[in-house]
Amino acid sequence: MNKRQSQSGATLIVSMIMLIVVTLLVVYSIRSGNTNLRIAGNMQRQSEALIASQQAIEQVIGQIKASNNINLIPAQNITVSSSGASYTVSTNSLGAAGACILQVPVQTSSLDPSKAADIPCFQSVDVDKPITSTGTTASTLSACNDQSWEIVATINDASSGTQLTQVQGINIRTPATVACP
Repeated sequence: MNKRQSQSGATLIVSMIMLIVVTLLVVYSIRSGNTNLRIAGNMQRQSEALIASQQAIEQVIGQIKASNNINLIPAQNITVSSSGASYTVSTNSLGAAGACILQVPVQTSSLDPSKAADIPCFQSVDVDKPITSTGTTASTLSACNDQSWEIVATINDASSGTQLTQVQGINIRTPATVACP
């Protein structure tokens, strides 16, 4: 009888402590798994939004090439589907102030007559004095400018909470008549 009295409840107490420790480990594992799942989902949405904004910027660049006048590109909302998700991408107006960040006149000495992009520039700024085949003229400036523009693509998706702003620079050669606002 002495043995029973000395062992009463010790096994129960040890079992309860072990059960609490195992329960805490399971709860921590579940919380950690849920956090990692949310992180992976957010990274996937961010990657999809980045791809969608890049596709929208490529569409705007295609419009620039098609119109051959960057000032005709308005601010627009472009819907892009990426990996099953659909995003509305807002782009800035390229004719607006702030979109053109740099304008440099093209020197006639830097023109190459074998390049198709340079051929329209072989007219001097002064139309009455065209550039001769030897490249001599009263003006050293051609009829073109090199301009740097910024295309800004913004995504604010309320359903997923995704927010992204991507800025892409583009350098283009434009006629001297195209102003950099």
